[in-house]
This record gives sequence, C-alpha cells and structure tokens, in this order.
Amino acid sequence: MISRRTFIKGACGYVLGVMSVGSYSCLLEPRWIEIKNVFINIRALPERFEGMRIAQLSDIHHCKYVPREFIKKCVRKVNALSPDIIALTGDFVYGSKEFLSSVAEELSELKAKEGVFAVLGNHDNKDVTADTLAKRGIRVLINEHVPLYRKKDYLFIAGVDDLWAGKLNLETTLKGVDSKPKILLCHNPDAIERIKHTGIDFVMAGHTHGGQVCLPLYGPPIVYSKFGTRYASGLFHEERTIMYVNKGIGVSNFPVRFFARPEITLFTLQNSLQSV
Repeated sequence: MISRRTFIKGACGYVLGVMSVGSYSCLLEPRWIEIKNVFINIRALPERFEGMRIAQLSDIHHCKYVPREFIKKCVRKVNALSPDIIALTGDFVYGSKEFLSSVAEELSELKAKEGVFAVLGNHDNKDVTADTLAKRGIRVLINEHVPLYRKKDYLFIAGVDDLWAGKLNLETTLKGVDSKPKILLCHNPDAIERIKHTGIDFVMAGHTHGGQVCLPLYGPPIVYSKFGTRYASGLFHEERTIMYVNKGIGVSNFPVRFFARPEITLFTLQNSLQSV
C-alpha cells in the first residue's frame, strides 16, 4: 500500500507531465518549422535542369490558430532557400474564406526564379481561391500543365484538381505532353493509385499533416486517408513514380502538433543515371 505522500508526489508528477506535453504540443511544436532537404532522382532529366531547386509549402490552413505572422515567417524561410520554383499544394485557409485575402497577400511575397505554382485542396473554394491567388501572381494549375524551358531544354509542371472536393482528371492534365520529365502538384496523396500508371516522374502532395499527432512507438493514430498511415509523410516510390508527402504548416480540428513538426521541403532534382 502506497503512502499518501508517495501518492501525492506521483499525482503531481503526472499532472506536470501532462501540462508539459500540452504546452509543447500547443505552443511550441506548431511554430517549430522543420526544413527538409530531399534529393529527387529523375530519369532523363535534361542537363540544364540538373540541380534545380523546388521549395514546397503545403496546408497553410490560415485561421485563428494559424496566424498571419506565422505565415509571414514561413514565407521568409522559403525565400531564404532561393528556390528556382515554389510549389503550393493546397488548403490555403481553414474554416472560413475570410482569411483568403490575407494569406494570398502574404504568399504574394514568395520569390522564385522561375515561378510560383499552386493547386487547390479540399478546404479551398475553387473559383474564389484560384482567382485570388492568380491576382497575386501565383499560377494555379487545375487539371493542366505548362512547359518550363531553360533554353531548348524543358520539362513539364502539372497540377490536378483535388481528389475529394474537385474533379481530378489526369487525362486532361497530361494532354499534349511528350516523354520529357513530368512533375505534378497534387494535394491528396491518395491519388497516387491513379497517378502511378501515367508516366509522371515526381509528385508533390500534402493533405495529411503527417497525422498532426504522432505517438512514440506507435505513429499517428489518425490520418485522413483511405490508406491509413501508408502515405502519412515522407518519400514513396510507386512503380516509376516518386511521391513526397509534406506535413504542411497549419493545423486541422485541434491547434496541436506532436512529433509532426510543420514542414517546408526543398527538393533538388538530379538525373538518376548520373546519381548512381
């Protein structure tokens, strides 16, 4: 039988532990940005695109829990990476479109040598969001592609509509492309089951927030995907397609992150034949 004193000490320790975890997951980790550097091997990458740098920012979820000042901080960090291209993979606001104008204004400060491209997520109003971002100089790709040239060399940058809230159409997206490398922006990684058969080389996705809460030795209890934790975050190879799932910078449902830090990813492209 434990003494009253031992019980009180144990109870106090438990309460302090819970409070510490709560403070960390609510106050520290949601603002503790992680910058990941990832090399992507692409078959037959044109020589002029060797070393091309793409910064990805995803799932901003601008709302009362993801303030404008934090978005401004993320934009500064992306710009400091000096990317050639910036990819925005959807979910710009959360809960209300009243936050759209301010997030678009902050994103208009993004600087990339060869353009800022975006797709929409399941929380984005299709017409309003696309128009607002376009007015800020951001190229929104909805089931379409554009060639990106470096002198006579080129590759394709493509983007699809959201798998849940839109009408994802890969046939329309890829109509007219040739054998040159194809890079796709796609909000929901579940779409990889359809994408991996199309000859797309590299997919940048988001949506999952890495589960947003990851328990030690267990992983994320909840991931909004029909595949569970399979595509929660990180790098995946499906047939000849590489996909990277970014954990995003915002939050959903609850203003917490635990072992799933907000993420900015910097990709460096390299020719797979030269990197062997």
